[in-house]
Amino acid sequence: MKTPKLSRPPPQPRQPPSRASPEQLSFFQVTKLTKAGKRDGHHSLPKQEEDGMWNSPTLSKEANAYDEFCVYAWSDLQEAHEQKFREIGHLCQEIGRLEEQIATQRKLAPPPPDLSARLHGEEMLSEKIVRTRRQREFDKDNAQYYGELKRMENTLDQTCRRLSEILNTVQAAEKTIAMNCGVAAGNALKRLTIYWHGALLTNPYDIPPTPEISLESNAEEEYHEHNRHIKEEAARILSRGNYMPRMEVNHVSKQKKNRM
Repeated sequence: MKTPKLSRPPPQPRQPPSRASPEQLSFFQVTKLTKAGKRDGHHSLPKQEEDGMWNSPTLSKEANAYDEFCVYAWSDLQEAHEQKFREIGHLCQEIGRLEEQIATQRKLAPPPPDLSARLHGEEMLSEKIVRTRRQREFDKDNAQYYGELKRMENTLDQTCRRLSEILNTVQAAEKTIAMNCGVAAGNALKRLTIYWHGALLTNPYDIPPTPEISLESNAEEEYHEHNRHIKEEAARILSRGNYMPRMEVNHVSKQKKNRM
């Protein structure tokens, strides 16, 4: 059985939906759902429409509730992480600027010293001592240049690590929301299973005893599409260094299916 694709109702102020683990239905809930199934069965519901989808007021209600839960959860996450996404964008720009500065600084690097060159009075010194002197002189003369380059590289390192930290935080929250939506789908499917079995007792038509139920929501897909560009840019930058978080490929599916 597939519930129909329903247009999303306009948002209304309300309390956030429960995010608990899969609910254990009470005797009262089981009885209520069974009675609803029997009542609809007497009216030849649920019925299969021309497009092959099954429909009834209860099926539509559960489908709407699931979609509403997902919309709320992903929009709530988007709002909560809006500042983090702005910071990710700022850090990406800052990293690009730092990389350009470092590239320019490296082009100005002084030519390497001739470590074998001997000055007047060094004819009798060993080659090791001469090379040590030339290297020390070179380091002293160019200390300011290499100090500035090191400062830039340290700033870049810290900025990349901050970007990786924020991206990991965002991805961990996304994983939690996806799990919560999976829990919501499981709860809805459990309720619809009881309802359907009640309808089987009174529906005069030959409805399948164990139909496939499909719950749909585009909320997760829309969330990832909205933030896709900024996250891909951050991942591309981090992949150039040793800061890359464990990126999870978002196989976003707008359908949660189960068989009763």
